[in-house]
Parts: sequence; C-alpha cells; structure tokens
Amino acid sequence: MEITKEQIQAEAKACDDRKVEQARRMSLQEKIRAGAELFEDACKMTLRGIRMQHPDWNEEECFEELKRRVALA
Repeated sequence: MEITKEQIQAEAKACDDRKVEQARRMSLQEKIRAGAELFEDACKMTLRGIRMQHPDWNEEECFEELKRRVALA
C-alpha cells in the first residue's frame, strides 16, 4: 500500500496538533526548559553540519562559525 501526500499531510497536522496541545498543558517553567533544550539541540545539529562542511577546521573555528550563525538569527 502506497502512502499518499494527503495522508502524510494529515498525519503531520495531527502531530502538530498534539504538540500544540502538549505545550498548552506545560507550565511556564517547563516551556522555558523545553525552549532551552530545543536551542541546545539545534546548536548541536548545526555544529555537526559545520564540521561536515569544514572537516579541516579545528573546534575553535567550528564554534566561532556557530556563534556567527547564531548572531545572524
């Protein structure tokens, strides 16, 4: 059985709806903690991407690029 684009879109919307409902039930402290965790995860993923794009760079160069990108946001 092939999954259609419409089925994928419906499942994505249902997932988004569940996430919104979950966020509504969170306390302010939980929301702040979740935001910090999301930011940390995004930085880790971006840093991995920088390392892949620039395998010749050392850690300091990679972190400087990460800081540059965060400053642009």
